[in-house]
Amino acid sequence: MNIRRAESRDLAQIVQIESLCFPEEAAFPPRMFAYLIEYAVCLVACQPEKKVLGFIMGYASGKAGAVYTLDVHPQYRRMGIGSSLISSLEEKLQRLGAETVRLEAAVERPEAIELYHKAGYRDRELVRNYYGTGKHALRMCKAILPAAKTDLRTCPEF
Repeated sequence: MNIRRAESRDLAQIVQIESLCFPEEAAFPPRMFAYLIEYAVCLVACQPEKKVLGFIMGYASGKAGAVYTLDVHPQYRRMGIGSSLISSLEEKLQRLGAETVRLEAAVERPEAIELYHKAGYRDRELVRNYYGTGKHALRMCKAILPAAKTDLRTCPEF
């Protein structure tokens, strides 16, 4: 598996995976994905033959980063792809100056919440009706060290 920056040629596969992961009323429209591929931090996990297995999209703004969406094709779940995508996005956001990352996960998707907990995200608040009436999200966040401070021996207080 290879993780690389998403390109416009990946759009059809990204839209297909999104339709398998989210109901139509909660799915991002193709035009939104096209915009994010161009202007946000978008990564795909793919096989050597260019088949996209999953993707993650996010952004950094100052010291704050966010995950817009993370999708893994249902046939390729529980293989470490989601974890690898999260780590890769965090590294990119960290290089852009982010010190924290936030995301929202559907309360009705405990497997997603478990994935984020394992990646070090902590529950912050319940966001009611985030995905539509009666469909709540759990807002989660994680502190990530600035790139220059990842080696604790270089910090003055140690």
